[in-house]
Amino acid sequence: MKPILLLLCTAFLLSCNYEPKAEPSNDLDLKGTWKMISYLNYSVDGSVDTIMTSENFIQMKMFSEKKFMWNRFTSYDTAEWFGSGNYTFKNDTLAEHTEYGSEALLSVLEKDSIHRLSIDFINEDSYMQTEKDSLGNPIYGEIYRRIK
Repeated sequence: MKPILLLLCTAFLLSCNYEPKAEPSNDLDLKGTWKMISYLNYSVDGSVDTIMTSENFIQMKMFSEKKFMWNRFTSYDTAEWFGSGNYTFKNDTLAEHTEYGSEALLSVLEKDSIHRLSIDFINEDSYMQTEKDSLGNPIYGEIYRRIK
């Protein structure tokens, strides 16, 4: 599993033609590599359960200009979890169009599906993504920190 995941991550990073901007932008964006530091489960009663990640649960996301890729390692699950595709980020909404993914991912998410997430930047190096139900109530959240 590790050689395949390393090969996929390397191919993704090499395909991201990085060109520095002439002037720095004040707008926060998702470009770069991010590591999940915690996730949140929201209950119907409004309570939130926050769970910190550990060496037994590692999840990473990478964004280039238009492409994204994520992967997950869990010591307690032998299934491979990864996916990639195109994304758009506009008006604090991330829309991920999954074009390719592991068997485990595609068993719960249709290929070519679009997954919409609400994005709130904590600062330039941390953000929270939240999945919401059809009424706009939060269901699940993930907090990421940029890796430099």
